[in-house]
Amino acid sequence: MKRREKSNFKVFLMVYILILAIAMIGFLIYVVNSLITYENLQIDNYLNGIMNDVTKYADFSNLKFGKFESKDIDIKETIQEKINKNEITYKINSESVDLNNPVYDAYIDDKVICNIELNGQKKITRLGLLTFQEWKVNKITMQKEGLEYECEIEVPSGLKVSVNGVKVTESEKVSGGIDEGLVQLAEYSDIPYLVKYKINDLLKEPNIKIEYGNGKEALYEKEGNIFKVKLEYEKVEDEKKALAKIKGVIDIIEIAEDWSLYLTDDLGGKLHGFYNINQYLIKNSEMWNYAYKWATNVDITFISRHTLDNPTFTNEKVSNFEIYSENAFSCEVYLEKNMTIAGKTKMQDVMNEKMYFAYYEGEWKLVNMQSITKK
Repeated sequence: MKRREKSNFKVFLMVYILILAIAMIGFLIYVVNSLITYENLQIDNYLNGIMNDVTKYADFSNLKFGKFESKDIDIKETIQEKINKNEITYKINSESVDLNNPVYDAYIDDKVICNIELNGQKKITRLGLLTFQEWKVNKITMQKEGLEYECEIEVPSGLKVSVNGVKVTESEKVSGGIDEGLVQLAEYSDIPYLVKYKINDLLKEPNIKIEYGNGKEALYEKEGNIFKVKLEYEKVEDEKKALAKIKGVIDIIEIAEDWSLYLTDDLGGKLHGFYNINQYLIKNSEMWNYAYKWATNVDITFISRHTLDNPTFTNEKVSNFEIYSENAFSCEVYLEKNMTIAGKTKMQDVMNEKMYFAYYEGEWKLVNMQSITKK
């Protein structure tokens, strides 16, 4: 009998221990679950969980993008990919005042990509210590401005640009023009220059194609959101090699010497030499008008009395050619004109100019000059 009672006690003890163990495991599970729930319902963690699967909560029907965005794009999938690739931060909306129904703005960098309206009216108490709000999503409003992808495309004039197969036109052009020194040259010859287009109303980086006039595709560089094809005019130092790349024949030094002589009223010929110098100029061009004004202005009569030394010109140099096309180029010209003022004072009149030439009606013409200043 005692043996049976002892056996029953062992069974009871084992059952009691088992029940106690189960209760403790259940309690530990409850504690762990409470802590996990508490952690998950911390606002940043909860919002991160929402954004990790935002397509379940947000309405995307109002998001429409422009003509350059692909018509086959999956807006939901693309936005989710963008969110997954970027760090999302949150701030309470400045107009949100209801603590139980707050509105948070979600940011990528400094742009708001959506507004998240929450419902936190239900409170949860766990373990007698933890009291927190149970959040639910009322509404998520996607913000197109924060989701948009913008880019700039910078190419030499004359190149054709398409974005996702759609041709880029003048309406997308934001800047472009000839450098100041080339403006006059461009009136008489086709000079390539940089053109910048701005493309917006996209959801993601597009497929960009840039072509030359002959249909050959141009290689571009990408710097951030800027796509560039460099414009590089051909630079040649040697005069002989440079002149081999252009049409016809030109004596640059002769033109430079005659211009220098003309400015000191030493060229000779009618109207202070104007009818000799104008052979190098295009009628009614800015250079032609300047030369005519100089010949007919009273200032030319105030030039100091002088004589030209022998040799008149020394240290002549033509260098730094830029070939814009076979019909246009520029170069730097340096020469020293030696004179004696009033029969006594020796003087050097230095010419250091960048000269621009255009092939016009079968002849090379001087269309612009810019003084070169030492740096």
